Order: sequence, then structure tokens, then C-alpha cells
Amino acid sequence: MNEEGAMYRIISFFVIFGTVSLMVYFHNQSSHYSAGNHEMMHQENQIIIPPSHLAPTISGSVIKDPSGTWLLEIHTENFTFEPKKAGTKETTYNEGHAHIYLNGEKVNRLYGQYYHLDFLPSGTNEIKVTLNGNNHGVLVANGEEVAFTEFVNVP
Repeated sequence: MNEEGAMYRIISFFVIFGTVSLMVYFHNQSSHYSAGNHEMMHQENQIIIPPSHLAPTISGSVIKDPSGTWLLEIHTENFTFEPKKAGTKETTYNEGHAHIYLNGEKVNRLYGQYYHLDFLPSGTNEIKVTLNGNNHGVLVANGEEVAFTEFVNVP
């Protein structure tokens, strides 16, 4: 191999390596990448409820309605929905909103008792609802997310 060919390969290596490195860097920095990792997001943004504080609870159900779509119904205790305060920096233990997840993907926020899930994909679907403070942090009591989870099998 002559000197010119060797130099071409060295330059090509650095150009390709640099391009791939930049692509990986920007992929890891994009909001889509970090928002897609639900567990990591919750680990970074938790509101730990002190043991001396009365923790909220959540329960619920997912039922098929007459039209063939699915309805989520939740019940909370020691919790007040505050849609006008969503996004504030204030740390709250007993007020905020809920986040709805379908198969690990966030679907929407919830500010009340009912949510129309529409048609669900065939197979087993996990519906999870977390209670979140006004700053969007998931509420955690006794080391566990304050959440409701139900699995729904759709033929």
C-alpha cells in the first residue's frame, strides 16, 4: 500500500468514527430516548412520602364497555386532583395528578376518576396508573410507588 492509500484510510477512519460517535451522543441526549425509559425517569423523579405523613392510596378497575372499548376507573384516598397546579415545582404528598401507562408507555395524565382507554391491542395489556405530585414526581410510600396495576387480556 502506498502512502497516499494509507493516509486516505486513516482520514476515512476518523471521519466515520467521529460521525458515529456524534450520532450515539445525540441519540443518548434526545428527550425521546430519556422519556422512553420509564423506570429510569421514576428513579430520578420520586417524591418519598415521610413515614409520619398519611400516604395516599389508589385502587381501580378496567372494564370493557358496551361499545367494545375499555374504561379505566380509579379511586383514591388521601389525595386531591389539582390540574391547575400541574407542573409547579412544589413538592406535595397528597395532591397532584395521575399518569396512565399502557404496556410501559405513558398514555396521558389523569385528573379524575375515569379515563376512556379506547380499543386495546390483542394479547395481555398492562394498565398502570401512578399518583404523581404537582411537579410530576411519582409518589412513593414505604419504598413502593403509589400505583394501581391491572392486566387485561384481549382476544
